[in-house]
Amino acid sequence: MVTTTKLILSSVNQKEREEIVAALHDQSIFKGNVFAPLNSIGKTNSVIPQQVPVTYKEPQKTRQVEKPKPTKVKPEEKPPVNVRQQEVDAAEKMDALSSKKSARELSELATNINSIAKKNHMEANLEIEVIPQGLRVLIQDGHDRDMFQRGSASLTPFFRTLLTELAPTFNNIDNKIIISGHTDAVMYKNQAKYNNWNLSGDRALVARRVLEQAGLAKGKVLQVNAMSDQMLLDPNSPESARNRRIEIMVLTKTASDSLYEFFGDRGDKVVEPLTEKIEKQEGLAAPTTAPAE
Repeated sequence: MVTTTKLILSSVNQKEREEIVAALHDQSIFKGNVFAPLNSIGKTNSVIPQQVPVTYKEPQKTRQVEKPKPTKVKPEEKPPVNVRQQEVDAAEKMDALSSKKSARELSELATNINSIAKKNHMEANLEIEVIPQGLRVLIQDGHDRDMFQRGSASLTPFFRTLLTELAPTFNNIDNKIIISGHTDAVMYKNQAKYNNWNLSGDRALVARRVLEQAGLAKGKVLQVNAMSDQMLLDPNSPESARNRRIEIMVLTKTASDSLYEFFGDRGDKVVEPLTEKIEKQEGLAAPTTAPAE
């Protein structure tokens, strides 16, 4: 093989010699032409895949990176005083103190009411409950003693005495009160003429009037409610005497504020009337017409 190669190389010129050497090394000098004749020397007719060219990049010159200048660290600055937040914090502290004071006063009121009930042997007709909205005093019928004459709003002497003695105790605190009348489930024959709604409302109004006549401060009563038989204490016995009662709710400041907000304090409208809202919407939606010329 070596002799044959020498003979071939000696009978060709320089250019042909380079082509033959390239063919022996399986390389083509015809760039991009896979069908170049020298690519098939010593091989079958096949297409030689072109190799992926390798590109060399000259090394980049290193650039000197400037060192960052040291920054001066400022001393920690105090945040600006938030006056609004201070006001909120102060208000919360005042509310907490006010709540503690209110709780203490309600506790003292409950003790005084309990003492009055014991003195007059009325424990069976009076209950005191502490609820989130304040202090609830329930004055109710007993098995042998009715607060009102049956079917009417005429207050019996025994309970008139109780309300008369209770009235001054409510003046010892600034809290507002709500008086609610409740009946049992016994219905009137003529519901259209008079019913338990009327009866419970009339009884609550009588209780308010007796309390005020006994010295309850004006403006102390925030609301008088007629509850009919909607909140039975003994639902299993709808006609039970326990369901016939007057409730006096001594409200916390938070509860009374919520009530003012709900109904609107001094005529302020909390919720915009629907008619006004509709009229405004219609006014905005009404198309504008150009004046007639």
